[in-house]
Amino acid sequence: MTKMHRGKKAAASLMAGILLCQMFVFGVSKTSADAREVAKKMSFEVVGEGIVTVTDTAERTQEITSGSVIEVPKGMCVRVQAESPKETDIAVHVLDKDGNYELEDVSEVQGKCFWRDVTAMELEKKVVVTFGKEDKKIRAVRTGQTRGNYNKPEAGDVFTGNCVITAVDGGNGHTVHSVTIGGFTGILAGVTATGGCADHTAAAPYVGQEYTYRYTVTGVNKVTGEVMGNLYCTSVTGATDGVTKDSDGRLIGYQRISGSALIYRNYSGYAKLKKGKTQTVLTNGNPQYSLEDACYGIYKDRSATNEAATFTTDKEGNSNTVELEEGTYYVKEKKAPKGYRLDETVYPVTVVSGQTVSVNVKDVPVYSDMELILEKIDQEYKAGKSHGAGSLEGAEFTVCYYAGIYDQATLPKTPDRTWVLKSKKEKDSYESRLNKDYQISGDDFYYAEDGKIPVLPLGTISIEETKAPEGYSLDGAYIESVEGKTEGTYYLTKIIQDGNLAKIQGGNTYKIADRIFRGDIEFQKKDEETQESMAGIPFRITSVTTGESHTIMTDANGYFSSASNYVKHSENTNTGQAESGIWFGLNSGGEMSEVNDDNGAFPYDTYKMEELRCGQNVDKALYKGTFKISRDNYILDLGTIMNPDLVISTVAKDEETGTHYSNADESVTVIDTVTYTGLKKGKEYVMKGTLMDHKTGEPVLDSKGKKIFGLQKFIPKTAKGSVEVEFNFDGNTLAGKNITVFEECYLNEELIAVHKDIEDVSQMIHFPELKTSVKDDQTGIHIIKSEKDMQITDTVEYHNLKKGKKYKITGILMDKDTGKAVKDANGEKITSSVEFVAEDTDGSVDVKFNFDGTNLGGKILVAFEKLYYGEKLYGTHADLEDEEQTMYVPEVETVALNKETETQHALADGTVELLDTVKYRNLLPGRNYTLHGMIVEKETGNPVSEERTLEFVPEKSEGSVELGFEISADELCGKTIVVYEEIKADGKSIAEHKDPEAKEQSIYFPEIGTKALDENSKTQEGEAKEKQKIIDQITYKNLLPDETYVLKGVLMDKETGKELLDENGKRVTAGISFVPENEEGTIEMTFELDARRLAGKSVVVFERLYDEEEHLIAKEEDIENADQTVLYRKQEIPKNTIVEKPGHNSKEVRKSPKTGDENRMDLWLVMLCVFGIAVVTEIVIYKRRNR
Repeated sequence: MTKMHRGKKAAASLMAGILLCQMFVFGVSKTSADAREVAKKMSFEVVGEGIVTVTDTAERTQEITSGSVIEVPKGMCVRVQAESPKETDIAVHVLDKDGNYELEDVSEVQGKCFWRDVTAMELEKKVVVTFGKEDKKIRAVRTGQTRGNYNKPEAGDVFTGNCVITAVDGGNGHTVHSVTIGGFTGILAGVTATGGCADHTAAAPYVGQEYTYRYTVTGVNKVTGEVMGNLYCTSVTGATDGVTKDSDGRLIGYQRISGSALIYRNYSGYAKLKKGKTQTVLTNGNPQYSLEDACYGIYKDRSATNEAATFTTDKEGNSNTVELEEGTYYVKEKKAPKGYRLDETVYPVTVVSGQTVSVNVKDVPVYSDMELILEKIDQEYKAGKSHGAGSLEGAEFTVCYYAGIYDQATLPKTPDRTWVLKSKKEKDSYESRLNKDYQISGDDFYYAEDGKIPVLPLGTISIEETKAPEGYSLDGAYIESVEGKTEGTYYLTKIIQDGNLAKIQGGNTYKIADRIFRGDIEFQKKDEETQESMAGIPFRITSVTTGESHTIMTDANGYFSSASNYVKHSENTNTGQAESGIWFGLNSGGEMSEVNDDNGAFPYDTYKMEELRCGQNVDKALYKGTFKISRDNYILDLGTIMNPDLVISTVAKDEETGTHYSNADESVTVIDTVTYTGLKKGKEYVMKGTLMDHKTGEPVLDSKGKKIFGLQKFIPKTAKGSVEVEFNFDGNTLAGKNITVFEECYLNEELIAVHKDIEDVSQMIHFPELKTSVKDDQTGIHIIKSEKDMQITDTVEYHNLKKGKKYKITGILMDKDTGKAVKDANGEKITSSVEFVAEDTDGSVDVKFNFDGTNLGGKILVAFEKLYYGEKLYGTHADLEDEEQTMYVPEVETVALNKETETQHALADGTVELLDTVKYRNLLPGRNYTLHGMIVEKETGNPVSEERTLEFVPEKSEGSVELGFEISADELCGKTIVVYEEIKADGKSIAEHKDPEAKEQSIYFPEIGTKALDENSKTQEGEAKEKQKIIDQITYKNLLPDETYVLKGVLMDKETGKELLDENGKRVTAGISFVPENEEGTIEMTFELDARRLAGKSVVVFERLYDEEEHLIAKEEDIENADQTVLYRKQEIPKNTIVEKPGHNSKEVRKSPKTGDENRMDLWLVMLCVFGIAVVTEIVIYKRRNR
């Protein structure tokens, strides 16, 4: 036996002795019980030069070589010891039974000897001991696992997470601690596992201890779904590394835990398809649409070439269920169901073990989105061009839809939907379309996906013209489609499927042709005096609508007829002779329709007929008239047409005054009464009047530059009578003028009488004129000061009055900005009036206004005047833009600011510069003004500064100037000052702003006072302890409510007069932001400090008040102020008192229990004895063998 083997044997005997000793001390009852556990195989592999021994649970020590297998009861451990003859790397690996995966942490040392405990648990393990450098490739394979699929783990996958120890059952000897583990996160969530401690001599885990785990999948049964894996847990804090030991050879830290866990997963899945409907409003109840027999392929590749299975749908759209291996598949429609488009979309679907995945698809129904167009045409033109006054617009069509394919014999009585449409004028045609722009009644349309375009589902439609447009007849109508011409107004067609499309069999455009109404006329022409027929009299007939015009002539009997049975239309058509035919057929495009003797000569229209001058009707009144063709195939009898001295005079008056005088305002009405003689009763005449300027003899023009006419149509009942012609016009431009009314009388647009005498006073209207100029009685200019006793004089110039008549002028002051009457300080309108007798047609009179105008600062006043004769208004002057009527009431506003801070706060300390910005309004640009300013104390009104003045010349009526002040603020703490401003013109005050309550004119000097108290004693004395607080009560005065202020304080050392510094050299400060509700109030602020170093010292609180922009506006910093001072007394410390030092932790640190960690002196004595016996025994055995 070599020395190494003898050493090994001695070590084994020593270990046996130790284990026996442990059994003696700790007892064997637990070991006996554990021995009955099921034994687990543990295999070994030794790599490199060295000796490996194992001490098993029976305290037997045996040498191990590669391939050795031992059985270890579950829950018990063996000690694996490795020895090398020289210093080298020693590593112990715990792998799965096949040696593929690392189940536990690798133990590695460099030396000659190393041992490790290995625990037998549920899974069989393989222990590999390596001497020397390891093969990195082999180790990389074992440790190269990565996290696997959570839902479908495979052998070798590694998952990690956290867990918690929920129970610990202690053990002795080779029986390790049994540990129950729960609280898993990750893949083991919800699992409760058991395990055993993997490091026998380290500290035992305790209940509640947090661990991390590594779960290595070692086996998967995809049939049962069982996933078995090794569980290896490491304490979050203080875990042993399995190598580092203390001086007694025991592992340091908390034991790692080895165990196993079983979970379940499903490795096969199912798939089915659900086909839904889209556009159900198109398909519901329609037999042309069905979800049945759709076929989808299930493919293994995205290009849909490798088919794995198929889905086939039933009438509800549900498919068969297909069983598939877990994985990703691609579903694509191979055959679309009836009435639907083939879906080209490829749907990816993931099949998960143990689950049924549903593929939800929807097919789009086939429908016609080709717009249905009903084109209205004229039969004669065979195009969308109408005759005469006839229109192809307004034809009505009824379109019925039936959900199904039908012919006329099987067509249901009631359609599914009905739409009534009308034709409308488009660019070059008249059309009706299936959309809301053309619908006049009926159901909602069917719409496509976007909900914008009406569509037609598969089915049957009927088209019928139910109302002809104006001037047309349905008799003889026809409908033309791609299938040809159909006589009548009704057409039936189908919408059928064509692959992924739908088409209307008759096409989507239909031409529907109607015939225009045509009629004829006849009449007799006679001389009114002789009653003899008049032959050869020409007449011109003109279409009112198209302007088409032809000449006709009476025959030898003075008779005319356009009927084809009298003279054919086609006979010398439109040559204008008695024996010529006539035909109207020119359309809006300038095209003539073909002459047809079967129809009337005149299309539906109104025609003008006028007699033309010839030798037979010289000195006769010529006939002018109209007729209308409104019925089809009808001869209109115009009866007998006969031929037959006029005087008119006028009196014009203003409607409102009833005189020849009128007010030149925006609404003037003149009534001209025209007396006539010699008119013919029963005829319609037109009396047309024109207003003329008496001075120029030219037509009067209104405000828009247009002539002023009056027109009156009338039918006299007798040859003598009168008629009133009314003129309504804007007379604003006529003030001071005289106008004359001219009249003309027309019969059938022919002038038959006139009355035009520019000097006729009966035809004349006079417009008086007023001009005003308003001034202030004090200043004599257009500026007046807003004050209690105000007086304005308005000088009114008048023109065009009647000399010697008594008149009255009334005036009212208006607000130029609002256009409404101004009200004085009493809320009354400001008015005045004066009566006078006109000494001449032109003159002037003064109107005075006296009123309280203290409320009118900033207003622009305009004087409006009215001229009355009796109760009748003769003239007005009401022009808001007339500067001569305008009086300006200046207004001044001021904003005073601290020049340095640009705020309305100031610190009552030293000299303060103020800047007052004075805004003015309603000054006259270009004039000299003087600004006078003074500062007064608000409460007393006493001056704080001398008066300051500034001369300025404004460029505009509105603007601003600045006036600066410099004052001493030392005596102003807690006070408010106000800036008074006044503007003068030529030494006369015209505006001022002297309101002591005006905040904008005010500057505020805040004041603060403080009272500091110790928080605990509520007095100005405190104890020199570690954590102390000073409560400073600050009273403030003269703040602005609702504005934000900031208080900042600092503690001062009264003895040094310097800022108090804490143990870190920092200032002791406090601060607070607040918004006061009132001008005066109190607020508290807290200072926190360590006062242990301040025994016998006084601390003074200094406070400063800032506005929101951090401008200093008040302070209280008096080092001698007793109210701001807190004294800290010296603290008496009782004897025998232990003062706890800062940072000392008096709490006892809890130590977690460790296996075998107790101080057992008796145990070590016994072990020492056993050790001695073992050594002696070994020596004796050795000597005997060598003998």
